[in-house]
Amino acid sequence: MYFLFDSILLFHFLTYMILPPEQGRRTDLLKSSSLVSPNNFGGPVSGIRSCHPHPVSSQNINSDSVHYDPSTQVIVSSGSSCHTVDRLTESTEKDRQSPFPSYSLLAPPPPWVHVFSKSCANSSLRTQCAAAASLQVMSPTVFHRRIRRARKKQRKQDRMLHEIRVPPTQVLLSPNQIDSDIIVFDGGDDSTPPIRPPDGIKWRSIHVRQLYIPDVTDHQFGLSFPKINGASPFILLPRKVSLDIISACGLSTIYGSLHECEKLRRVSLSRSDRKRVFTDYGKQVTYACVGPQPSRNSNTVRDNPPFMDNLPQCHWRSLVWMMKRAEIAFREFADHAVISHNSHAKKLVPFKTFQCSGDASSSFSAEFFGGIAFGTNVFLRCHTDADFTMSISQVFLKGKDAYNLEDDVICYFCFPTLGVAVPLRPGDYFMFNALIPHCISSRCRLEDNVMCASVYLKTAVVGMNNNKLQLTSDQAATIELLHSSKNN
Repeated sequence: MYFLFDSILLFHFLTYMILPPEQGRRTDLLKSSSLVSPNNFGGPVSGIRSCHPHPVSSQNINSDSVHYDPSTQVIVSSGSSCHTVDRLTESTEKDRQSPFPSYSLLAPPPPWVHVFSKSCANSSLRTQCAAAASLQVMSPTVFHRRIRRARKKQRKQDRMLHEIRVPPTQVLLSPNQIDSDIIVFDGGDDSTPPIRPPDGIKWRSIHVRQLYIPDVTDHQFGLSFPKINGASPFILLPRKVSLDIISACGLSTIYGSLHECEKLRRVSLSRSDRKRVFTDYGKQVTYACVGPQPSRNSNTVRDNPPFMDNLPQCHWRSLVWMMKRAEIAFREFADHAVISHNSHAKKLVPFKTFQCSGDASSSFSAEFFGGIAFGTNVFLRCHTDADFTMSISQVFLKGKDAYNLEDDVICYFCFPTLGVAVPLRPGDYFMFNALIPHCISSRCRLEDNVMCASVYLKTAVVGMNNNKLQLTSDQAATIELLHSSKNN
């Protein structure tokens, strides 16, 4: 009888994991190729503020390499092309039936994972085998346990998250528009002046009121978006949960540590035009990224950028503590498939994570996140990131030592291809798929000092930035299995 049960489970596993996913397409979301002026309720927007009534497209500036197109429900998660390819889609009916997305060795990576799939160099191969590590489940018992955990997490999400329903009249931006323009979102209220571009920069400024803005009045609940390809595009944790998680963190300590990092970086971070960072007109951008980074001068992954060498140990520990609290939020609400994927990838490819300088002990290192990016009073161009897993953003209001459930919204996290702007209050944890075009808006009130921080894991860090480093036997076996599956 036990043998028969195992045989049935094995049959379902092979059917579920090896067969290519069912193809499906939703064309009902994309109603227009440009944003116009309907507000949250489909009516006209009054008082939309813009410095440029007729935005001018920027020239010779392309968006990042990975785009999600809501009209085809596709995420391009490999290579360097920004063109969407309909290779991995699932019907919404299938998403409702199963809490665990049916990816296989025959399919592209999971839709929240960026890999380097167009190269056979060892660093690229490591990202490929790390992305496929969680698929090598040959035991029916292990597969059954994974499905059980996925269903348990799905029930928790259903119980504690309100699913956003974007009105069918909401207008969306297309990936082509995001490629061709520098698109920024103005989150200012009626008393805040419109944002202005730096001299010599032409951008397209859109007010957040032109997107659908959901909100929850009961702080026991968070927000989510309907799953796409079996995965959640983003999750806003219930506010009460977020405040409980950061309650053990001294906000003044976090402010102090992040401020020390900003002071150490005497020159503002220079990012590519694809991920341009902006601030108030006439002021210098203060923005920094800390954590493991591939070296441009050698085949190594540095533990941290050089400017962090002089950061006192007490601030290092504060940053690690902040990172570990974000990982608690991640484990609490991320899809089980995402958590399982990270765990198996780390076992197969021992990539670096965030840790105290000179202290690699497990108590002072992150489990799977690699870096923190943060800045004060900044907002970003709409872009995508080459990240290996879901990222988490959190906003802080400087000068406030404690946050309350009823705090006002201080900025918005925008997804123009989904038509949504998620309101963020101080301390909120917001988890998102960085392969979907996104950006943080400008702050709501000019008098506020808002610090935005994001934790992430870059695919380049997972690849270990060393083509001379040979694959391990387990990594080579995974690559061989991948290639044989594709050739058969």
